[in-house]
Amino acid sequence: MRKLTVVALAAMLLSALLAGCGDKKNNTTQSGEGGTNNTVASPTATVTEAAEKKERLHVCAGTATLYDYSKLTLPEEPAGVTDEELEEEFAAEIENILYSYPNYVKDDSRDGTAVKDGDTVNIDYVGKLNGVAFDGGTDSDFDLTIGSESFIEDFEKGLIGKTVGTTVDISTKFPDDYGNTELAGQTAVFTITIHYVGVKKEEADDAYMNRLSGGKYETLDAFREALRENMNAEAKEKYETELYDALITQMVENSEFSGILEEDIAYYEQDMIDYYTEYASYYGTNLEDMMPMLGYENYDVFKSEMRQNAEKYVKEYIVLQEIAKKESLTVTDEIYKTRVNEYLASSGFQDFESFENEYGAKYLNYCIENDLALEFLLEKAKNNQAK
Repeated sequence: MRKLTVVALAAMLLSALLAGCGDKKNNTTQSGEGGTNNTVASPTATVTEAAEKKERLHVCAGTATLYDYSKLTLPEEPAGVTDEELEEEFAAEIENILYSYPNYVKDDSRDGTAVKDGDTVNIDYVGKLNGVAFDGGTDSDFDLTIGSESFIEDFEKGLIGKTVGTTVDISTKFPDDYGNTELAGQTAVFTITIHYVGVKKEEADDAYMNRLSGGKYETLDAFREALRENMNAEAKEKYETELYDALITQMVENSEFSGILEEDIAYYEQDMIDYYTEYASYYGTNLEDMMPMLGYENYDVFKSEMRQNAEKYVKEYIVLQEIAKKESLTVTDEIYKTRVNEYLASSGFQDFESFENEYGAKYLNYCIENDLALEFLLEKAKNNQAK
């Protein structure tokens, strides 16, 4: 029930942060809307009334003389994780796992003795209502510290005085206010096998890792190598994501702009401020008081960075729009459906229609068109490197 499984080793695994559309390529966007914006709507895309009401697209003025694609360069690929980096991460992971799941080893001297308050006992148990096992009432090889209040009071107190190495039946009554309404107020009988009393060991060993991973990692070395693979995969994923950031940054820094409007910059600056204001309200505070949590010295520093981000964003907007126009990157109906379904798979939405209604077809078109432009830049940079 609480035993560490392979899934519970998530601290060492990669976490997939599901953003909105264009989450991989459009990581340069700082807008509170969580994605980039588009000016060109596919003529085949249907815009529902709901989508129009939630339109996220703000059209920016301005044009750009684009940087020469043939000069684009790719950032250096990351080297594999070093032994030193691996050992540092390995030590941190083991420390975290031991903190959450202490390593209890059998105390042979306690065999045949009575369980006492404060003991950590390793048990198997099966809970039954009217002779029928119920969901969530069964587990094996579980370490329970008596008095920890991890289980209902009758369960833990019922073990006190029982003999280590025996199997016993304990009658328990679930509290009337128990979270599971099907069990609240019910009397259950738990058949419990008390394997041993454990002594806490401060370090991990092969047996500990094998047990907690359910046999997935038979040794610490196996866990270490799995960690190496995940660290390398994470570095590769980070590199691939940052490729697009590096390319759009090169384009913005080396293109020439004209006709940029202050109102567009102000729009996105305020958009980001509004986003963080709402974020602060979620935590029951105001934006200025939240500066330390967000990593800013004060509100003025925060606002200055939002201004810089907004200026960069508007330029990215213009660059991507110019590339799409210059290279005739068209979002066909087929491309639209395929890409939106890809976005959908990374979202919390269950169906195409609700996702499209939430973001709006024009906005989704913009995300797709930006992705096409960024993919175009990546191919150009790869070709340059191959020459």
